[in-house]
Amino acid sequence: MCSSDLKTERKILNPLIEDKDFVECLVKWADIVRQSFDQGAIDEIISTRRLVHIAKAFTIFNDRMKAIELCVNRFDTETKLAFLDLYSKVDVKVDEDNSLDAFKKLKEESLSEEIPF
Repeated sequence: MCSSDLKTERKILNPLIEDKDFVECLVKWADIVRQSFDQGAIDEIISTRRLVHIAKAFTIFNDRMKAIELCVNRFDTETKLAFLDLYSKVDVKVDEDNSLDAFKKLKEESLSEEIPF
């Protein structure tokens, strides 16, 4: 995505979230995910629409990781874990304990969904 597209995303998200640092982290995270998709490293992307959903969830829960976790639920467990892990590396303000709890919960869910044969 070119820098003008990232500026457009910022303009869309800024009125939704007062926390400009969070907006920057979201835009950077989505850009990294898109670059990974372009390189064939992953099969999914984070759209601007999904960023808007994350912003709206953040205004409700006031928790960055919870907002992201809720808005990436449509993806398979491996993709969700990868997206959450990547976001935790982009955003230094994310409470590591909260992100670890989310990872553990998702891993436990994926293990319980495995077929035992």
